[in-house]
Amino acid sequence: MTDICEMQCPGCYRSQLEGHRPLEAVYRDITDTAAMTNCDCITIAGGEPLGYPHILDVVRFIRKMKLKPIMLSNGLLLTPELAAELKSAGLAKIHFHIDSAQNRTGWAGKTETELNELRQYFADMLWSTHAIQCGFHVTVFRSNLGYIPGIVNWCLKNLDKVQHISFIAYREIPEDPRYRYIAEGKYIDPHNHSGKSPDPFGISITSEEMYDLLLGSFPRLHASAYLNGTSKYEVNKFINIAAIGSRKGWLGVLGPETVELAQAGYHFFNRRYFAFLESARIGKKVFLASLFDREVRGAFKRFIAGTIRNPLNLFSGIYVQSIHFQQPNEVDDGMINFCDDCPNMMAYNGKLINSCRLDEYRKYGGPVQVVKAEIHQPLTT
Repeated sequence: MTDICEMQCPGCYRSQLEGHRPLEAVYRDITDTAAMTNCDCITIAGGEPLGYPHILDVVRFIRKMKLKPIMLSNGLLLTPELAAELKSAGLAKIHFHIDSAQNRTGWAGKTETELNELRQYFADMLWSTHAIQCGFHVTVFRSNLGYIPGIVNWCLKNLDKVQHISFIAYREIPEDPRYRYIAEGKYIDPHNHSGKSPDPFGISITSEEMYDLLLGSFPRLHASAYLNGTSKYEVNKFINIAAIGSRKGWLGVLGPETVELAQAGYHFFNRRYFAFLESARIGKKVFLASLFDREVRGAFKRFIAGTIRNPLNLFSGIYVQSIHFQQPNEVDDGMINFCDDCPNMMAYNGKLINSCRLDEYRKYGGPVQVVKAEIHQPLTT
């Protein structure tokens, strides 16, 4: 909706080129995206969406289409009063981007563990609306990679208030003398994206590396679903964990069987697959899956054991929380490795594109491609 943002986060691929987009253009993209993808939700992004003057109108428009509106935000402009207005408009969820590389005013120099206090502030604010779900995004660098278990530990302690956490590996366009970057017949200087030469080790964090680090501290947090790569099929670009538990603590995860059955059932009745549940309080009925899902069976046993120790546990609500690791599109051996069957497609000028490539179309008129370098041909922009 807008490319204006008060922050300049490392790794952000949005350039300020046009400011706030016309409302009718936003409506058209929403309508086109829904028609071309049969999606379950529409993600409102920027820039900073809360700075868009017609944000409430956009949320209402999405709800009228019987889709779930979700927002990506840095949270700087969010107040309890605005949260109440967003609730009335029908907003389903906000994912806040918070990490230690942002140098937020008042939070500069804080570790990811210390930033859990800020995350708690937003989680409590949305919890008080009794409607808007809460999620977080963390860009993962070598400097904060080791904090993943600490962030997840905080999330699991807030299983009723936090519905999602994404860890997204930092990426930049690498420099390699063997290859050049080209878009619409013109060579592209990779420095236009970052202004510096990225450290190859710094941009090599993988979803598997993040996931394995978490398993070292939480060996029972097994993956529930994944998406592989396009040029390298063996790479798990998305790894998703569906943790379940109550305010008393987490109990286990949903196994792949339960996730597959839930998606198939939702599709049977709604003719689309769900992006997330309208309510994260799934209830004790989830334990019926223990009949065929050993992961849920283990969680059910832990629930029974806890209830024997404290019978009041029987009255605790059961919630689901998504823990997500993402390895974004990257240049690898002269190929761009995308997430297979991109779950974040969007409409742009009447055609469907990967949302992570939007600025390539805005800047260059088309997607950036990798070609072998010609020794005698100098790089021009």
